[in-house]
Amino acid sequence: MFKMLSGVLALGLLAAVPAAPAAALDLPGPLVSSEWLAAHQDEVLVLDVRNDDTSYKEGGHLIGAVPLDFRKVRGTTTERGVEITDMNLPPEAFSALMRSAGVNDDTAVVLTHRGRGPDDAGYAAYVYWQLKYYGHDKVAILDGGTTKWVAENREVWGEDEAAQMGNFKARPARREFLADTAQMEALQTRKDAGILDARFFSFYVGLEKRPNIAKAGHIPGATLFPFDANFAANGTYRPKEELARAYAAVGLGPQQAVAAYCNTAHVSAISWFVMHELLGYRDVMLYDGSMLAWSKHGLPVETQLR
Repeated sequence: MFKMLSGVLALGLLAAVPAAPAAALDLPGPLVSSEWLAAHQDEVLVLDVRNDDTSYKEGGHLIGAVPLDFRKVRGTTTERGVEITDMNLPPEAFSALMRSAGVNDDTAVVLTHRGRGPDDAGYAAYVYWQLKYYGHDKVAILDGGTTKWVAENREVWGEDEAAQMGNFKARPARREFLADTAQMEALQTRKDAGILDARFFSFYVGLEKRPNIAKAGHIPGATLFPFDANFAANGTYRPKEELARAYAAVGLGPQQAVAAYCNTAHVSAISWFVMHELLGYRDVMLYDGSMLAWSKHGLPVETQLR
């Protein structure tokens, strides 16, 4: 059970938490702990990224956390004459969504997620990537998400949080954070580059595929590093030293250009976050089209383990 505030105390606390706080605060890094957030909750805007309509209320959420529906952060684009769904929003649409969530140009944003498992962490990681892609650097992720917060008996709330309209405007896109299909094809021929498949083993070797993926298997030359390997048993990210050793063990190092993909870039955003933000790899891209685009274009796949 989660701990709910009630009555006058809850109403008073909610009134004290601004929906869009002024943000002079410097975030300590790309990840923040629950202890840090508890001490600075009124200085940041918390966005709770989920892909359902009910758990935000029924399971409780951080006081003041504004819900962000993951289904709204993605749109449809056309690549090589083919319509691809589940893609990053264009700047105007993303700006409007962030404004509606209360984000200002100078807001310090902390992203949380339901925290049931590594898959949920992908929702926060993808929005983190979007904010960075559109030039908003004052963003961090709550390590362990809302589940860890609740497990520590911290206070949560079960009603909607209203956001004040923000003034966020996307800055020029950081194209170096994004790979398209042509770039993925080019990476296959480079000896100084790596391609990371963030899915589970069964997807990599073609035993399983999502219904929206045209072909089972993986992009030729891709290295398998499942997204859940980035997390400890309690749902927090593994220590940087462990992550660095693990990525080096599969041949993906900071000296390489690396592009990460999965089925629709949702969980491979975790891989991008770990390599670029936590480990400091300089040249890391997210293949936003991922296997959805690759297979729709009829490009070759492999099923053998490298």
